[in-house]
Amino acid sequence: MIGEYILLALLLVSAIFIVVVVTLQKSNDEGLSGTIAGGSETYYGKDKSMQKGRLLSKWTLIVSIVFAVAVLIAYIAQPDYTQSYNNLDYWQKISEFSSIFTK
Repeated sequence: MIGEYILLALLLVSAIFIVVVVTLQKSNDEGLSGTIAGGSETYYGKDKSMQKGRLLSKWTLIVSIVFAVAVLIAYIAQPDYTQSYNNLDYWQKISEFSSIFTK
């Protein structure tokens, strides 16, 4: 039970982290603004931007792998519901009982 909550929290935090980090990443395509402005960024500014971009890409990859593994674990650990579906008599009795109150 506690493991389920930990797994759920891990999935939620990693999903939010992935969304935030992906939105923070700078796209490689500058469009026409870079050519018209003449590339106004300095060499040092570009270098720091590239380092930040590499760091964000690295963290995105790591957290994406953690997210995928957590989803796999959640899929493997889920309970087997086939026994519930095989016992249709039980569900029919419940539906008959509930139909008494709806009339």
